[in-house]
Amino acid sequence: MEEKWLKLYEKLVNTDTGFDIDLSTKLKRTSFIAEILRKMGFEVHQEEAAHVALIGREPYLTLIGHLDTVFKEGESQRRPFQIKEDLVYGPGAADMKGGIVTLLATCELARKAGIDNLCVILNVDEELGSKTSRTTFYKYASKSKCCLSFEPGGVNGEVVASRKGIVSMNLTVKGKKGHASRLNEGANALVEACRKIDKIYSLNGVFGDLTLNPTIMNAGEKSNITPDLCNAYFDVRFSTKQDLEDCKKKIAEICSTSSIEGTACEFSFQERRPAMEFHEQMKIALEKAFQRIGNRFELQHSSGGADSAFFHELGVPAIDGLGITGGRFHSEEEYAILDSFEPRVLLSLELLRHFAQKR
Repeated sequence: MEEKWLKLYEKLVNTDTGFDIDLSTKLKRTSFIAEILRKMGFEVHQEEAAHVALIGREPYLTLIGHLDTVFKEGESQRRPFQIKEDLVYGPGAADMKGGIVTLLATCELARKAGIDNLCVILNVDEELGSKTSRTTFYKYASKSKCCLSFEPGGVNGEVVASRKGIVSMNLTVKGKKGHASRLNEGANALVEACRKIDKIYSLNGVFGDLTLNPTIMNAGEKSNITPDLCNAYFDVRFSTKQDLEDCKKKIAEICSTSSIEGTACEFSFQERRPAMEFHEQMKIALEKAFQRIGNRFELQHSSGGADSAFFHELGVPAIDGLGITGGRFHSEEEYAILDSFEPRVLLSLELLRHFAQKR
């Protein structure tokens, strides 16, 4: 990695952009990235939760990444950027401050190669579910020819060809209060919810690779009162919409009956991120890029959601995991592999060349 990129990498990692910092502050703190893009010739403006840089005209070749991390304010002072035996450590070193550097280096080479009509979107709320920035993504997805996303590549160098979608499921069981010592006086919503959860959990493996995992549960007021209300939250991941719809029907069937008289159950789904499938045009582009650079990368189907899926939802060929590779994401042991930087930049540049020619 060139010295200028290494210095930028260090500055990014040592700039706190965690979930506990408001969006406007994170945009302000990362404004130096916008200046770098301006120097490359981009026109840069700021939207509510993202820096957007444009050059040329639509349909754009779009590159995306996120500037925020999962770490609290002050983490970069406690664990600043450092390199040990070709591994980079620090908050967001892999996810995805290293990916931002990879993206910018790709943009610089693309400009030198005469590739025009580029769009760069760098948001600051990805780790919060991209609730605000998704409006920006959808707007530019409708104006894009392809999407390259620079989330970190796999620990073995994998490129992310497809991703699962993410859904929040809330299960609510209502019952009847009573004295905890008199079982016949109440209808225990907690017990009914546990039985429902067990049945729903048994659906794992039934609908393709869709997973349902209960992660939060809340019930009861006092130790001597039978709970009349129980809420449970499920993290749901899916690869196809059909699997999700089939699963919803089965859950509705489970919730339609009760094992404890006096209880009733309802559920709701809230889609957080769509799934990203491997687009045929991107398959062709990747294969040609592998041939040109003389290097192949393994492809990965990821269970984690990402912003690239917003582009796939609108039919745009998308690929992810083009950022610097690493492991132990979202932990204090997170690391990035420094020598993966150049190969990722070369691959990304070839993908841009491919789509630039297909106009």
